[in-house]
Amino acid sequence: MTKSFDPTTLRTISIIIGEEVLTHREITEQFHNAGIIDNGEGTNKPDRIYYSLKARQLQDGCANNALNFILRVLSPNRYTNENDFEKHRTSLNEKLIYEGIEIDKSGKARIVDKARTISEAKARSFKIKEKVHSIGIHTDIVPYCESEWLGENYFHAILEITKSVADKLRQKSGYNNDGAARVDNCFGLGSDRKPMLAFNLLQSESEVSQHTGFANFIKGFFSMYRNPKAHDPKLLEDTQLTEMTEVLVVATIIQNKLDQTYKTGFK
Repeated sequence: MTKSFDPTTLRTISIIIGEEVLTHREITEQFHNAGIIDNGEGTNKPDRIYYSLKARQLQDGCANNALNFILRVLSPNRYTNENDFEKHRTSLNEKLIYEGIEIDKSGKARIVDKARTISEAKARSFKIKEKVHSIGIHTDIVPYCESEWLGENYFHAILEITKSVADKLRQKSGYNNDGAARVDNCFGLGSDRKPMLAFNLLQSESEVSQHTGFANFIKGFFSMYRNPKAHDPKLLEDTQLTEMTEVLVVATIIQNKLDQTYKTGFK
């Protein structure tokens, strides 16, 4: 059961949805889909949403159906433009975080620590999101670390980012060993130049050099960032956020290259 939203939260959410997201016709459709009765109070869109959700929340004694309406409005399948989805998700999360709720990229709600101040809410829903999403991170990385960086736990977010790379290697190869050993199993050339995985044809010294360099790059990535002792958990927040962003960039480079790799059939 979701605790009833504060009236101020409900009002600001209604304004965002009414002014930025839905038309009058779409409000009617989403009310119907969510089982919300339009109680007829208010002629503008924010008021229609606010008074109808408020009445349903009072009837239910909780915010379950109000939240269900919000999730239907923010369902990814309603969007054709990811930028619009992220813009609306960010705006709504800035308010929902006061209730201890966060909507993730798949459109699902999860429980998070409540924000207590305006600056805290903005920091958590804007500073982090804008910095992370503006660098075009690989989509396969986000599920591993999003809950950590939203909770400002950058130390563990960095570790989870490295796991996204390790897991991609496992998926590509089937090897369950760890770190540098897994990289060697995947990309090791051997005397016959027949690795398990490759992203080029290894037909020239340049291609072989690229192959070997990439393998060493991944091993260096693990060595730098996967060991918890390599990071001081007492670092200032901005330092940790900057470092996490750097790790996201490096992990994205690796993930993009791994997307281009293929099984050679040699092993």
